[in-house]
Amino acid sequence: MKKINWKILNLAFWIEIILLYILPFKTDNHFHYNIGWPIQFISVYDSKPSLNPLMSMSLNPLGLLINGVIIYWIISVAVKAYNKLKYHETK
Repeated sequence: MKKINWKILNLAFWIEIILLYILPFKTDNHFHYNIGWPIQFISVYDSKPSLNPLMSMSLNPLGLLINGVIIYWIISVAVKAYNKLKYHETK
């Protein structure tokens, strides 16, 4: 088993947080919004204005972790392909 590249893992979770604000979300019943890519891990319920916003949110930590691992894997494959291509060009 290979060591975890912590810089790439950190980057993966930051990308995931940024994607929350960029990518579209799914709406159910016009008051329930699901957010996250590729797995939706935040649910926001449209509620009364007097309700605390944190009380109208639900976080799925397992979905957050799985998304981070998926993005980490994508970045790792891209870095390995880039390094392999760069190595072959220098020869």
